Amino acid sequence: MMMTATTEIEKGLEGVVIAKSSITFIDGERGILRYRGIDINELAAKSNFEEVTYLLWNGNLPNKTQFSEFKKELAAHRPLPTEVLKLLRATPKGAIPMEVARTAVSYMATYPRKRGETFDQFNRRKSLQLTAALPTIVASYERIRKGKTPIRPDPRLGHAANFLYGLWGKKPDEAYRAAFDTLSVLYADHEMNASTFAAIVATSTLADLGGAVTSAIATLAGPLHGGSNQRVMEMLEEIGTLDKVEGYIDSELGAGRRIMGFGHRIYKTYDPRARILKTIAEKLTEERGNRKWLEIAEEVERVVMDKRKLWPNIEFYAAVVLNALGVPKDLMPAVFACNRVSGWIAHIYEQYADNRLIRPLTEYVGPAQVPYVPIDQRA
Repeated sequence: MMMTATTEIEKGLEGVVIAKSSITFIDGERGILRYRGIDINELAAKSNFEEVTYLLWNGNLPNKTQFSEFKKELAAHRPLPTEVLKLLRATPKGAIPMEVARTAVSYMATYPRKRGETFDQFNRRKSLQLTAALPTIVASYERIRKGKTPIRPDPRLGHAANFLYGLWGKKPDEAYRAAFDTLSVLYADHEMNASTFAAIVATSTLADLGGAVTSAIATLAGPLHGGSNQRVMEMLEEIGTLDKVEGYIDSELGAGRRIMGFGHRIYKTYDPRARILKTIAEKLTEERGNRKWLEIAEEVERVVMDKRKLWPNIEFYAAVVLNALGVPKDLMPAVFACNRVSGWIAHIYEQYADNRLIRPLTEYVGPAQVPYVPIDQRA
């Protein structure tokens, strides 16, 4: 296709519709988010990560029998194979948790299809395996790098409780379990974001599901995507006290730098997920009796709104919640991946079902024609 001088280029594909999907609906003007038509506020209040994962993958909420079976399947895949634990122990000292998670997922993706297993059956098993095992990978690596023994998942516990158990070495109380479960629901999917797009680009070549998830994790790692929760917490710690908030914001804005955790490509109002997480942060800080980081965050929100009219996105209060749950800063992006994997897989299924190789174009702006110059004639 010949590109012309009048060809419109949408940097970052902003506003470009690339597919039809029945998974997630977003109205950025009104701050509405729905999974399979169900409002995120309802799901956050009434559902849980396992049920939402089933909903995203299958298009409907499970009945009791389906839900019980689905939880059993996930529980069976939570423990890590010995080879994966060896891999985690063998990673270089100081390795970034998100890169470790990406490497471990890529390793698990190499397990071959079983004899007699169809492509769909293989993808189903791989989906359960990666969704269940990724939180175990992240929690286990955190313990390994601290010189502690990884915790084997408890089959009686669900997604949220097992992650915190694996992280802390003790079972969480209901307030902490519920907080992480709700955060997991909010992280589960968000339509065609950068990491989901990376996953479906890989899928469009008919690459394997594990490879597509690996691509998504690599994409999520960036500070403009899943890495921003870590940057938010670093910002709050750099500010340190309430009286330094305004000066810090003025300095950052004056230098033309972004305030991490604010603004969103889609939402033109308050991110509904951020609103829910702010409430959770308030409950957790009351539970712990330490409001320092929440108070600084609320003051940052007030000042940024006053000076730039920007609303917080999910990562802003996710950082406060994760910090209250004892998640180290550099582990926060990997925690995002532990939950977004459910949404990636839903979109991978949808791409497989109606596939066409994704192959966009670029407009060439280099020289029209350049002769080859032999090496001994070059300056």
